[in-house]
Amino acid sequence: MAEFKIGNKWVGDGHPAFIVAEIGNNHNGDLELAKKLIERAGECGADAVKFQVKDVETAFPKELLDMPYSGPHSFGRTYREHKLALEFSHAEFAALAEHAKLVGITFFATPFERKSLSFLETLDPPALKIASFHVHDLDFVADAAALGKPVVVSTGMSTLEEVDAAVEVLRRSGADFAVLQCTSSYPTDDKDVNLAVIRAYKERYGCVVGYSGHDRGITIPAASVCFGAKIIEKHFTLDRTMRGTDHACSLEPKGFAMMVERTRLIEAATGSPEKRLLECELATKRKNRARPER
Repeated sequence: MAEFKIGNKWVGDGHPAFIVAEIGNNHNGDLELAKKLIERAGECGADAVKFQVKDVETAFPKELLDMPYSGPHSFGRTYREHKLALEFSHAEFAALAEHAKLVGITFFATPFERKSLSFLETLDPPALKIASFHVHDLDFVADAAALGKPVVVSTGMSTLEEVDAAVEVLRRSGADFAVLQCTSSYPTDDKDVNLAVIRAYKERYGCVVGYSGHDRGITIPAASVCFGAKIIEKHFTLDRTMRGTDHACSLEPKGFAMMVERTRLIEAATGSPEKRLLECELATKRKNRARPER
């Protein structure tokens, strides 16, 4: 049985899907907005909130950082200014982790390079996330696994051979891990979601599997549990019309709560693969299969 704990909750076979509200950059660099997102995610039934931690100068090439960056979602004149405007200090991330603890929801994050990975180690999160951008960086995957935390890996932009290689690194490390189907298109068209990959991952790796979605709406993430998803990650915002690139493919609180509700309903309805006569059917059977008088 593939299972492990994130915080105080079991994740994997025989357990409800672990639902993650991906806050990412949807806080728009505003600490109070980030705290409100944490609070609302808890109210919506999320099991965890996830952030992204970046040392901007290390995570991105200088040529990219120096480029002009304009448009409706820009937070600065250059890509560097834009990224710096959206990044919290280490002290602010520590405050957010503490706020999540007060709210009663699990906090973890995606490190984008080794400086951020080292910083996250000081926060002692219950899990780490490897973004689709870094699946091919096997040394980075190994460094994350070496911290002894469960590692959740999104697999957007990846070939099966790249996922195989990352899984082999995780297996050698002895880390608990999960592999999530993901399509790195924002938003993702329904025809490109490919939920069936979740089942294929389960058959191939025998590990905890899940879905990291950039699709529109609530139906596809909820339906992922029919394919074996035990982790569901969905971007979360307070307002989809806000400035920022991820808001449009995110769910607002009402939608996120509905996604959680539908996920739990589908999990309950999935039931057991064993076909048997159920107690709830007995009265109907007695009534409709009784032999008529001759």
